[in-house]
Amino acid sequence: MITHIGTITREVRSAQRYRCVGCGAQMTAVLGNIKAHHFRHSGDTCSWESYLHKLGKQVIKQRFDGSQTFNVKFYSHNSCPHLAQCGIRKHHSWKRCTPVELRTVNLKESYDTCQLEVTYRGFRADLMLTHSEHPERPPTFLEIAVTHRCDQNKISSGIRIIELDVQSELDLIQEITENIGEFVPQKTNTNPTKHISAIRFYNFKRTYQPSYALDRFLLYVDEGEYKFRIEHGAGSCHEVQFTHEEDSSFEVMVPAEFNQQRKLGGLGIALSIQEGFRIKNCHLCSRYNQCRIVYRSKVVDPSSGRDRIVEKKVLIKAIPEPEIDRWLQARNCAKFNSPVREAEQKVNSFQDFPYIKWRKRGR
Repeated sequence: MITHIGTITREVRSAQRYRCVGCGAQMTAVLGNIKAHHFRHSGDTCSWESYLHKLGKQVIKQRFDGSQTFNVKFYSHNSCPHLAQCGIRKHHSWKRCTPVELRTVNLKESYDTCQLEVTYRGFRADLMLTHSEHPERPPTFLEIAVTHRCDQNKISSGIRIIELDVQSELDLIQEITENIGEFVPQKTNTNPTKHISAIRFYNFKRTYQPSYALDRFLLYVDEGEYKFRIEHGAGSCHEVQFTHEEDSSFEVMVPAEFNQQRKLGGLGIALSIQEGFRIKNCHLCSRYNQCRIVYRSKVVDPSSGRDRIVEKKVLIKAIPEPEIDRWLQARNCAKFNSPVREAEQKVNSFQDFPYIKWRKRGR
């Protein structure tokens, strides 16, 4: 079992014995107040290369065996056929879909076994990941490079290889993220940065086609009047952007993750009004908060105990939704006023909300 110096206290130090993973010699835990805590060989020090190489294999194996996940990150090209035409991608708020993306893959989803120093197809692996129930599944090699990198024959074999340069113990506790190779974007920052040891990925699939769920607002005609509906999870970004409902006159689409507060309805209506569609609903009238209508309500006559109908003028916004058809009311109202200014303000408030709008030709 690998023991980290940070877990050792003065109280337990004397009760434990520690040996070097490189040469097996006994080591002492130095826990002073000035220098950083460290292990010291009792005798001559062993080969630093041998020590790091053996330590690297054991630490990585321990990380794999002792965790539910084993995430690695590597770069891939976006192969979406609609990448150049994607309206959502062009919006400045949408950062998810890029030509080259750093992908995160949990290797525990493909492998459950990590073996030390095994041979596969004539090549020796420092560590080899396999699956106990799927022996036919191609393995992945994990190689620890201290001074010697993978030779070209191993790289050209087609075997998936993750090569980690290890120059100190700290390199073994970092996340496994590709940072060297032709797929890694060139850094434009020229400021000096702390050295990060190289991590290379060989023979991994380098294309992917991302898919994100979209919500959709649809404007359609019903009995001569424009109505709308919202489709949550209408489909993937590949489908919804480029295939439209037959009955819709106007559509607005947003990534589902941006619609958590169900804001799409307000945006869709505002854009519809800007596009010139005359949607009539009392909620959309600029006079809604001041409008009073004659409202008939049923009350009990205290003298007779019978129900009777009472008419009185009340604010329309005070009438419960189930008791009035605001679509019908607006359609028959001569004073309905489309809130063009309010629609413009609403659209402006969605500047950080990535969306695509589509209008049927001829409408």
